[in-house]
Amino acid sequence: MLVDAVEWLGHSGFRIRAGRSFVYIDPYRVGDGPEADLILITHDHYDHFSPQDVDRLAGRRTAFIAPAAVAERVSGHVRSIAAGESIEPEGLRGVEVRAIAAYNTSKRDPSGGVFHPREAGGVGYELRVGGERLYHSGDTDVIPEMDQVAGVDVALLAVSGTYVMTAVEAAEAARRIQPRVAVPMHWGEHIGTRADAEAFAERLAGEPVEVRIMEKA
Repeated sequence: MLVDAVEWLGHSGFRIRAGRSFVYIDPYRVGDGPEADLILITHDHYDHFSPQDVDRLAGRRTAFIAPAAVAERVSGHVRSIAAGESIEPEGLRGVEVRAIAAYNTSKRDPSGGVFHPREAGGVGYELRVGGERLYHSGDTDVIPEMDQVAGVDVALLAVSGTYVMTAVEAAEAARRIQPRVAVPMHWGEHIGTRADAEAFAERLAGEPVEVRIMEKA
């Protein structure tokens, strides 16, 4: 199962084994690990795009996929992506990446603006590995675009609230998406605690969705 190839690196960071390759999503405050074959970044906030962590994990052949605001700040094998676009990274057989919109509808700063406006271009990702599908929500609220990833094998869903979905909202997203396995993320660093992850799991008790609260790798 694809979920068994997924490691949580803390916050919204993950490492996914795809055959002999390693795909990282939003690595932040990570230790040394296997060199990345592909790094996906959801948006340009510091706790998702960390140049120090990217440098630590990248090698000469590492490919990057990111929204334009991030892609323009990375050198090497970089491809810019926007919501709705798909890319098949070179050298990663059987891997396809599709960007899914990610934005706030209700999480606002003191001036009334949303923390993650749609026009900023932030994304989540649908990652296809072989015949299985994984969805990383990025920083978002529950939005209609999530219907595009209905039935994925694994859904990585932000649960901390304030800047992203609350545990209750993330459970709503899981019911909407109906993944085989849902993994709570965006907790344990600056905002959100294990209690948020557990509240997410409790909300899905009795639903046909397995919840896995991962330990940090």
